[in-house]
Amino acid sequence: MCDALRELMKEDFEETKQETLLETIKNLMDTMKWTAEQAMTAMKIPDADRGKYIAKL
Repeated sequence: MCDALRELMKEDFEETKQETLLETIKNLMDTMKWTAEQAMTAMKIPDADRGKYIAKL
């Protein structure tokens, strides 16, 4: 049971983290007039992860 709860918490944390990063990207694009790429570069988001954020914009 502990492993199942731990896995659920891990998934919830990752989802929340991704939502927060996406919101930050949007905020930088709006306030700084940056492209998504510029915002993700400033946030040091790895190239391998950028596609999933681009898809959600």
